[in-house]
Amino acid sequence: MHVTRKGVSALSDNPTTPPAQEPPAQPPSAAPPAPEPPAPTPPAEGTGKATEPDYRALYEETRTKLTRAEQTAREHKAKASKLDEIEAATKTDAEKAAERATAAEAQLAQLRRTAVDAEIRAAASGWADPTDAPRYLDDRDRYIGEDGRVDTAAITADLAAVLAQRPHLARVDGPRRPAPDPSQGQRSSGPSGIAEQIREAEARGDWATAISLKNQRLAEQARAAAPRI
Repeated sequence: MHVTRKGVSALSDNPTTPPAQEPPAQPPSAAPPAPEPPAPTPPAEGTGKATEPDYRALYEETRTKLTRAEQTAREHKAKASKLDEIEAATKTDAEKAAERATAAEAQLAQLRRTAVDAEIRAAASGWADPTDAPRYLDDRDRYIGEDGRVDTAAITADLAAVLAQRPHLARVDGPRRPAPDPSQGQRSSGPSGIAEQIREAEARGDWATAISLKNQRLAEQARAAAPRI
């Protein structure tokens, strides 16, 4: 095809090439999320002011705990008391009888020791202070026989032994001799005679005479055993 200059000019004036198209506009993108606010920076040590504790709240909390503890203690005490009552109610008759027997035996032993002390003081009338005599006879049980009676002869012998070792405990003026009994005739004043008189006085129930005779024998034994100067 032959194209003349005129034809070229005509082509230039009426171009057939379509104009370039502009790219389509992009839709607006979503806005980015806002950044989180930074955490507050704690004040430097020594520069900030410490928060003052709530003393009233602490007091109320402590008071509540104390009340709860007291209530728990009362409940435990009540439970323990109830358990004791249940245990006492469930004891057998044999256990109760054994407890009563043990208590009675302890009471009887105490009464016997009291009786021994009384016998010691009565037999120590030849002492300057009869109340001192029990201090020198410690073992009270040895003066109680198997039948439960007080062995006054053993008490008298032991008191005589104490006075032999400690003559200063005896009375200076000596014991008072018992008044003679005319109905019984002449009696010997030796150890065997006094022992016989003591047995007869005890057989009659004349305890005052028996004790007086024992004191007389005790004083004589103490004088005989005392060292001579």
